[in-house]
Amino acid sequence: MRLLAAAALLAALLQLAGPAAARNLVNPRVRRGGGGGGGSGSSSSLTDPSATTATAAEDVCADPSDVNITAPYTNIWSETFYIPFDNDTDQNSPTSVHVIPPSSRLIRTTSPADITQSESDTIIGFLFSDSLGFNLTAIENATVSDNYIHSIELIRPNKSDALAYISGQTSTPPTRYAKVVINHFGQEDPVFRFYKVGPVPVTDATTIQPLTEIYRADPTRSFNSGPYDDQMTNAQDVPIAAAMTAIADITQDLLGYGWVYYGVDNASSTLYYETMAPLSADGQHRYGWTVFQVPGQQATASPVGLQMAFDFAGTDPSLYSLKAIWYNGQTWTCLEDLRADWEAGKIVRGLQLSPDVTWASTSRSSNDTWGTPELDSRHSPMAVEPDGKRYQVDKENRYVKWNDFEFFIATDGARGVALFDVKYAGERIIYEIGLQEAVAQYAGNDPAQLSTVYLDSYYGFGRLLFQMIEGYDTPYGATFLDSWANFNGETFIHADSIAIFEVDSNRPIQRHIEGWYTYYGTVESTRDPVLVVRSIATIGNYDYIIDYMFHFDGTIEFEVSASGYLQATYYFEGEYNHGYRIHDALHGSMHDHVISVKVDLDIAGTANSLQVVDIVQMKADIPDSWFPDYMHVGRHPNTMGIQRHFIDSEDDSKLSWGENGQGMIMVVNKNATNKWGELRGYRVAPGVGAVHRTITNPSPFITHGANWASTDLAATVRKDSEPYISDEFNQESHFIPLVDSNDFFDGESLDQEDLVLWVTLGMHHVPNSQDVPTTLAHTAHTSFILAPFNYFDSEQTRRSAQILEIDLENDVTTVTEYVPVPSCAVNLTAYAEVDAYVGLEEYHNVLVKGHHS
Repeated sequence: MRLLAAAALLAALLQLAGPAAARNLVNPRVRRGGGGGGGSGSSSSLTDPSATTATAAEDVCADPSDVNITAPYTNIWSETFYIPFDNDTDQNSPTSVHVIPPSSRLIRTTSPADITQSESDTIIGFLFSDSLGFNLTAIENATVSDNYIHSIELIRPNKSDALAYISGQTSTPPTRYAKVVINHFGQEDPVFRFYKVGPVPVTDATTIQPLTEIYRADPTRSFNSGPYDDQMTNAQDVPIAAAMTAIADITQDLLGYGWVYYGVDNASSTLYYETMAPLSADGQHRYGWTVFQVPGQQATASPVGLQMAFDFAGTDPSLYSLKAIWYNGQTWTCLEDLRADWEAGKIVRGLQLSPDVTWASTSRSSNDTWGTPELDSRHSPMAVEPDGKRYQVDKENRYVKWNDFEFFIATDGARGVALFDVKYAGERIIYEIGLQEAVAQYAGNDPAQLSTVYLDSYYGFGRLLFQMIEGYDTPYGATFLDSWANFNGETFIHADSIAIFEVDSNRPIQRHIEGWYTYYGTVESTRDPVLVVRSIATIGNYDYIIDYMFHFDGTIEFEVSASGYLQATYYFEGEYNHGYRIHDALHGSMHDHVISVKVDLDIAGTANSLQVVDIVQMKADIPDSWFPDYMHVGRHPNTMGIQRHFIDSEDDSKLSWGENGQGMIMVVNKNATNKWGELRGYRVAPGVGAVHRTITNPSPFITHGANWASTDLAATVRKDSEPYISDEFNQESHFIPLVDSNDFFDGESLDQEDLVLWVTLGMHHVPNSQDVPTTLAHTAHTSFILAPFNYFDSEQTRRSAQILEIDLENDVTTVTEYVPVPSCAVNLTAYAEVDAYVGLEEYHNVLVKGHHS
């Protein structure tokens, strides 16, 4: 029904003042059937989409950049530091700062960090002191047989200490400590160790001791389980280059197109390579398969069909050795056998991959079969903020407030962005929520794909956050924060790598119409604006788009979307059961993405319980006299019901979402009820693609490194000694992982305890031709939802001013709009300057080469 048909009348109504604009219109009584509608101002003609409408407004809309607020207290999970963007410390010193500046329009003087730069400098100076005897080498001079710093990051405070501070019980923030990982590879028994350094900043009181409180056993690991970095890459290139040089004539013949590899620094090399992970299970060996590829941004998607296995154990590259060669489904254990078969003409030749990889270009192309749609050249719809920002940000403390929500943002080198102290209407509902781990387990009938399992925290969701493009990666007008990471003793700052923005969900959060077959009744509809905190981590070939989304009613969504290039494999007959052919000589390798998220809910306090409500079929307990026509033929009616029960212990808490969605999982407080006597709680529910991994029996390539990935959800009693469900170094030590999630489940009671949920989500990715050149984020995504369940006495949207009320009575339509559309003009020139994008420019020197990251 066209209630507001006349454009002139609408324009006049938009000038109405006051918190609610009530307006009376003659009911147009729209005519059904063919032809135009009835009523004043209606028209049956279509608007010409090419026409433009001039704005007659005199005022320009509010400044979209006005977001400033002051946090109620200091961010104790992620600090800030100050550094001019033209300052790069002496490259000859043991530490240096690499700043990736934002666009000139957004130059700032502060950057968020977990350990301040001055603290990092003093920690590094402390570690280099002769008194410690570490004999460290500055990273720019380090080799695989030296002692050098791998990483420095903040140890987040214990929850009990944090709550004492943020609740005002003490005015002193928790003491700050740093986690330091040092590669002691220059000693006879090369190992890497974890240290706790503090208090920081460094003073005479600062000490260093082994970091043990978050590990069940000594976390020291051998070199063979060590972190993959440039030093290891350079060492591994020695045997790879030697082997490939010895068979250059064979590769040119079998692979065609002059494909050869002579070494990473040899300009005559035409191939690229990637070494699969893991290389070790327990540190006793370091062995893995290397895949040769067409160089370029699409390298992982363009293997040429040759794979080699090497033993990379120990710190002496001269002892590394070739163990096997694979080509087109055939295997040799030495180069001599390969050459003998090649000279005898016994090798079954496969398809050859051309160096022309324009098919993999992500640049716009008009050569596709379908061409470009007629109106696609017009700018797509965009969100505007005519009244200015509806959220506030303290950038220094990374504190955000939107409607009744408020929270702090923190970053972690391994796990990326997390949120702390999430409150609704002043009451904490979540102490911590954040990604823990992301497993990518591949499948195939070639050795590289079969053995590939990535734990992506190993490469670093926080270390690999990069600048986002306003208007493309985010809506125009987003508020950006910077992120920071320390890697190999160097500090890297990434501008505009965390985005905060508000968008409309393009659906009402609630609506209803009464009297819908009459001209009397009411209509109400409420907009559903959503606040989003977004980061994008580019880990090797994949881009993970990670969103925290907040709705007015108290609901929170967590979503991960994936894009980027496939890790494809070479096409040959043996791959048929593991995916689809995607190009001339290429096959899409199926794989699982499985993600763990920590959710520390505090529902009306920290004492909570885990409740499961099953939806079941049950026999109706009724007298026969109710439905005698059915009863006499034995058709007693069934109905639906719920069965409530609590999960008593950790051992019983490994849960699935339930077949057909016939189950609800929630965290409740037995000592807190709403007005109706029901337990206050929050429900955790699957969103899109909530899956666990396909291979549930122990795999030799992951073993115990991700035991959490075999269930949808689990709960444990929160402990300071169990901050994470996984450890980044489980990647190369999965047989004896530093953190084994199974150790968390030791029979403790879950009755009114401080609970942590470990939520599993993900996607089974079976690549097809629609993943070429890149995977599309709208089909490769997964999510879960946290929603209030009896938490309030009623739903909260009635408090929102984003509601429209329409009353129809006595042929008069009364429209009440509490937030009328502003009549100001939107200044589009205030939006993004994408030509100032900087991106990865300054980070290339630490990107891991020749390995999935």
